[in-house]
Amino acid sequence: MLISMPFAGVIIPSIQLPILEGYLKERGIRVTTKHLYLKAAEFYGLQNYEFLIYPPNEPYTAQAVFSKEVYINHWETTKDRYREYFNKNLSKNDVIQQDFSFEKYVERTDQFYTWVLEHVDWKSYDIIGFTLNYGQLLPSLAIAKKIKEIDPEKIIVFGGSRTVGELGKRVLDVFNYIDFIVSGEGEEALFRLTAEYPDYKSIPHLIYRKDGEILWNNSDYYIDLNTLPIPSYDQFFEELSKTSKQIQQVFYDKGRLPVEISRGCWWNKCSFCNQKTIHPIYREKNIDRFIEEIEWLADRYKIVDFQIIGSTLPRNHRLFLKKIIDLDRGFTFIAETRADQLKSSDYTLLKNAGFSIIQTGIESFSGNYLKKMKKGVRVIDNIATLKFCKENGITNFYNIIVNYPNEEKIDFEETKKNIQLFKQYLDLPNICQLRVVYGSEIYDNPESYNIEKLYPSEIDTIMHPPEILEKGLAYVYDFKTKQKVEKHDWNGFIEEQKKEQKLYSVYKKGDQPDINMFQFYFIDSRNFLKIYDKRDLDNVKIYNLNKLERDIFLACIDIISLHELKKEFSQIPDFKLTAILRTFEQCKILFRENEEYLSLPLNHRILTHKELPKKLDSSFCYSSEIQKTL
Repeated sequence: MLISMPFAGVIIPSIQLPILEGYLKERGIRVTTKHLYLKAAEFYGLQNYEFLIYPPNEPYTAQAVFSKEVYINHWETTKDRYREYFNKNLSKNDVIQQDFSFEKYVERTDQFYTWVLEHVDWKSYDIIGFTLNYGQLLPSLAIAKKIKEIDPEKIIVFGGSRTVGELGKRVLDVFNYIDFIVSGEGEEALFRLTAEYPDYKSIPHLIYRKDGEILWNNSDYYIDLNTLPIPSYDQFFEELSKTSKQIQQVFYDKGRLPVEISRGCWWNKCSFCNQKTIHPIYREKNIDRFIEEIEWLADRYKIVDFQIIGSTLPRNHRLFLKKIIDLDRGFTFIAETRADQLKSSDYTLLKNAGFSIIQTGIESFSGNYLKKMKKGVRVIDNIATLKFCKENGITNFYNIIVNYPNEEKIDFEETKKNIQLFKQYLDLPNICQLRVVYGSEIYDNPESYNIEKLYPSEIDTIMHPPEILEKGLAYVYDFKTKQKVEKHDWNGFIEEQKKEQKLYSVYKKGDQPDINMFQFYFIDSRNFLKIYDKRDLDNVKIYNLNKLERDIFLACIDIISLHELKKEFSQIPDFKLTAILRTFEQCKILFRENEEYLSLPLNHRILTHKELPKKLDSSFCYSSEIQKTL
């Protein structure tokens, strides 16, 4: 039996269970999966469950009450601290306050725990595996501990991002009721564990005990994603059918089936990320195989909405998007993207392929900060992404990461300056406070980031006893800096911009014609070009560009270097070209980073193109050369 515990989200099923189930069944292993987070949401109440796992809260903190079953004595000494911690966040939500006190939270956790032990047929299974993501450690430990007490012969296996590498060895060392841990991807390890047991040495990625020592079969074996069977969500939908009508309704209204396109990250250098620890090798699924998979899933489950699992789009993203468009099946997708991966025409392809929501790894609007993060992208790439999303009606839910241990005033001031350019008309960020996670570059090299000492986060000290944390069990760390770092009011600044944008949005609607709904856009009239700049309602500006200015402006639709511009406009003197560019920059209709340029206004033609064609031809997916003649 394979289990996914709370606090996974309800609207996106666990993809780990269907993949592992399919792999094992294809090899003759009898397996059942349990999506127990669905039942948890029913016990807590869907609204309360979502309150626990979504900002300002998160799954990692939601799991803390399960320490009641894992560390009985520790819970008694720390529950008042957790009550205070819980109430501090609860006070931000008036609706939840009325019905979901800390005492009810504990009571419903107890009810769910009891239900799981009494209603799941543990006796019928030899091996019981738990998949662990961000907020599933304590709930899994609580159930595993009780199963082992009832029947010591049961084999308990943990796997997932929370038990990878050395961290997995520590978890196995601390909790003697866990028999095995799979570090990293688990398909082949789990199969061999069931089929070749007890031949441990041959099992890749397995962590196990031998003669009082914890051993880890660290391996360079990684599975070919194209050999995996299409995941089966039969058991998810069976369990969903037994939950409350409210949970069923929210899934069928907002839910998506996850479908895997890649594992790992081809960039793999960001200082805050631990993806390289979980998936050291980047692999992509064949595009035709991906298409086959989504069609099969759609037909079997009558689902048209999908969540793409992967750190970014495939490298050959244009072929990928065009093949989805050619299906003409009305599918919609949510995916993560990389800011420097796509050009303006690619976002039109994204929109036509059904990508109405994306999350781009933007992280900052400060070039100085991006270097600390080792993002490999520039501020100009990030602004271009938001511009192209807005033009095509794609919502971009993105974060900026703040409070690095080596944050400087320039990081704050540069971000403020750049956001001022687009705050009225482009999507604004959410703030994400840096959390040093196990396996990240910052975790591995803290001294390089002005960190004197890493120590477990406050919530970890509530969840785990000190003697457990001393063994390195924490996943999230706070830090003490070597040199004092000035604090900047990131939250205050972003909230101020969002309020201003909201007020502006209310003001501009009224009964005005569609054309006046946009704050900053251009209309191309071939022999001249007009730019309407309403970012400051008290000082509305209209720029008329002549033929040459128009051509230079349109050449900057996508990011272009000064060298490329000089080559493209070789018929005019360099001083004239640079003078026009400088004027554009002074008027804030052009953004420059070093010697790279990007025009800032939105393309009115794309903005007002309500019905985008399903199949795009070259006249619509124009290249930069064709743009000059539009």
